[in-house]
Amino acid sequence: MANQYVTAAEHVPEDATGETVTTLQLRDPETKEIFEARVRLSRTEPHLEEPHPLSVVSGPHETTTEQWYVEFVDRAVDETLLESLASSQRERSNVLNTRSDDLKVLLEYLVETGRYESSSAAIRELLFSQLAEQEPSLVDAYDEIRTEYDSDPLREALERTADRNERAASNTEADGNGSRDAGSDADTAPTTTTPTDRDRTHPSR
Repeated sequence: MANQYVTAAEHVPEDATGETVTTLQLRDPETKEIFEARVRLSRTEPHLEEPHPLSVVSGPHETTTEQWYVEFVDRAVDETLLESLASSQRERSNVLNTRSDDLKVLLEYLVETGRYESSSAAIRELLFSQLAEQEPSLVDAYDEIRTEYDSDPLREALERTADRNERAASNTEADGNGSRDAGSDADTAPTTTTPTDRDRTHPSR
């Protein structure tokens, strides 16, 4: 991070107190990079735990400057970039290589002492925990994107087809039972015979 940042007065909330987290557009005067970050703002340093000087400029030519201080919570997430990376990752290897003897020794110690089942498991848990603590916005944004990608259109289509087939089978079975019931009633109903002329003229004795 740079030693000092710059922002326009129009971006600064009126109720900035050093306790409220806000998203602010900042400029790094060294690299000329303009970016957004979630920060806390204050006019004095004691209100922030890790203050960085912030020049708040105003006026037609930004000639008026007020000295503020800013504390970073985390940078705002470029969701377009994150979604692009998530999409391309589906077609690439997910193997990470740290190329560090020291890290490998420490990870193997954690495995040998029963803290983790494998070096891969240790790396995943430690990195995810660190990311969740240091970059909560990034983790939250990726969690939403991952949920969207976990939705498999083919699987959903197959499930819908299976549901339709199951409902159709249930309806067919219900109709079949109705037909059989009607047939059973016909079989068990008493049979009546209309008397003929002969029966009427020659009654049985």
